[in-house]
Amino acid sequence: MNLQESQKKHIRSAFKKIKSKSDFLDLLNYSKKNIYGEKARLFELKHITYHSNPNINPKRYHQFSISKKSGGVRTINAPNKGLKSIQKCLSLIFQNIYDVSPDAYGFIPNKSIVDNAKIHACSLYVYNIDLKDFFSSIDQARIWGRMQHPPFNLKGTNNKIEVANIIAALCCQEILVERLDGAGTWQTVLKNVVPQGAPTSPTLTNIICQSLDFYLGAAAKKFGVKYSRYADDITFSSSHNIYKENSEFVAEIKRIITNQNFNIKDSKTRLQKAGFKQEVTGLLVNEKPNVHKRYIKELRKWLYYWEHYGYATANDYFIPHYIADKGDKNQQPNLKNVLGGKLDFLKMVKGADDSTYIGLLSRFRILNDSSRDQSVFEIKNKPDPVKKVTPKSISTFPVIHTPKVLVSILKRFSINKSALKFATHSWDAGQDEAVFSDYGDFIKKAKKEFDKVSLGLNELSPQLRAKILSFLFYENVKEQGWGMHRIKFGWSSPELKENMKDNTKKPENFVLPLYAQFQLKTKQGIQTIQKFKQVIDIFKNEIEVRDENSALEELILDLHDRHLHGFTIKEFTNLENKNFYTDIDYLTKVLDLVFENIKKRQFFPEVSYEVIENNDSYTLSILHHRSTVRGLSLYDEKFSLEKGDFGTIKARLNNLCDWSIQTEFQEGSYQLNYLSSDPLSPPFQKIEKAEGFNYLFTFYK
Repeated sequence: MNLQESQKKHIRSAFKKIKSKSDFLDLLNYSKKNIYGEKARLFELKHITYHSNPNINPKRYHQFSISKKSGGVRTINAPNKGLKSIQKCLSLIFQNIYDVSPDAYGFIPNKSIVDNAKIHACSLYVYNIDLKDFFSSIDQARIWGRMQHPPFNLKGTNNKIEVANIIAALCCQEILVERLDGAGTWQTVLKNVVPQGAPTSPTLTNIICQSLDFYLGAAAKKFGVKYSRYADDITFSSSHNIYKENSEFVAEIKRIITNQNFNIKDSKTRLQKAGFKQEVTGLLVNEKPNVHKRYIKELRKWLYYWEHYGYATANDYFIPHYIADKGDKNQQPNLKNVLGGKLDFLKMVKGADDSTYIGLLSRFRILNDSSRDQSVFEIKNKPDPVKKVTPKSISTFPVIHTPKVLVSILKRFSINKSALKFATHSWDAGQDEAVFSDYGDFIKKAKKEFDKVSLGLNELSPQLRAKILSFLFYENVKEQGWGMHRIKFGWSSPELKENMKDNTKKPENFVLPLYAQFQLKTKQGIQTIQKFKQVIDIFKNEIEVRDENSALEELILDLHDRHLHGFTIKEFTNLENKNFYTDIDYLTKVLDLVFENIKKRQFFPEVSYEVIENNDSYTLSILHHRSTVRGLSLYDEKFSLEKGDFGTIKARLNNLCDWSIQTEFQEGSYQLNYLSSDPLSPPFQKIEKAEGFNYLFTFYK
């Protein structure tokens, strides 16, 4: 927010005169009037006390996760409405008190990623470093200490120190973070830290990083390189290479960052040389700051859909793509607003006189000023029917979903130093590693870990969340049971809880009560489930295809034997020893449908099964040879997701895996992408040749 100079002077003067909580309150209210207007409801001391004390106000923050484009999830801690209002006022005060480092570009008025990128354009070498867990690296004690030094100077009297305490408490929250212990091992611990998601956090990070910027800037001058920092993204550039792993410069940079209580994220450290793509904060800098080609391609794509199919249809198609890209289902995107924002960004990067920007802006203005009548966008020349995307197909598929996020949640059952891991691994090892002390501590910590992802998992796969909750935390699990076999026993069953009062006993050796025992048909014959270890193994086999027993290979062979009598397996390739997380129950039900559909076309009695392995995924191909639908069109309702088996498959595989089919239609050989984690995935893709009817399921590692 831009203030007049007189308003800035008032904030600086009033802060210097703070001697009590009342003075601090007056300054907050002055800031609030500047943000919300003169009629804004003023803060009272009780509001400050309430929101600065997590014991009084335990619901200060709402935690949720969003997907990162690079994979994984980012945890956001969003303050409640009252605390957020206070933090906005505090942030405005901070921005007008401290002097910004000239090397800092993130979260600073009148500075942007373009300004940051310009510094490093046309360099022979661009060296990028990311700081690990940037916001949560800063403890509340560090904020409190910084408030006692210039230009804040909240020290000397108890009243001033109390104000420093309040500010630090208002700006920090206790959350689980990773920290190095004395042995140099990463441990998960509870700390009061600067949360990502609070309005004060970006400003505070720049305040805390003033020393970091000073020392890194001095090192850059010493070695003749350029330096800038945009939040946790640190960049150096030069015409000479001083960035080798053991060089004096790199050693000096690492020493400074460590001394300033930050850690480098090694996986994001990279040296970019001239002649190859050089990127700084998302912009190309080989010649001048520029966007990636895919950015322009995306703009053209959505303008094309709007031009040819009308706004309503284009917007319907746009919404799931946008949500999948951002990883936040709570967002309500609007195609017109997003395109307008993207064009503003393009103008900032390329300039108002750039021909590409002018051309795209012209198309956008024509669309925005016209009526929404689809006849306005009618194509004069009839398009090739193969390339045509009908309004119905646009709104039907591909369905954009996020299986990688689901996998990242299920992987918590194998993360070291987590209680959830020991729900499926040797339980006493958790005590040896001091992850938990006893049964009660184990349940408590496992619940705390799962609570962080429970809401997100419910959005992705409610049936999978219900299974995990029943297995781990429901005392009355015997009433309905869980999983494919409706098992009536779990970690929180009263009998196991009573048994574990004796710390010398191992839960896996516990003999199930008679009501929970049952018989299970396996390849080896009838197995009686009597011990809790067997229950644990069943749970593992329901959330993960496990390589130790070639589960995928066994599943496909079992389904083939049950459904496809008389069919020849032409190829059986690379199905053994595959390992990935998913919902085995729903996957099995889907494959049952697939095999039943193959069975209906017995006059083509050859099938092949293959797994194609990629860096981050496995694609299972189930090919029914020579079985095509060349008599039907791509647009036949048989291939929609509105009803029938395909609708059922879509519902069950949503957020579990990507799904496509390949076959030969009237229009030629095509791949139809029904479920895709790629927002840019088209509904149809022309392929060279279809050898039959091929089902493709892509599972992420």
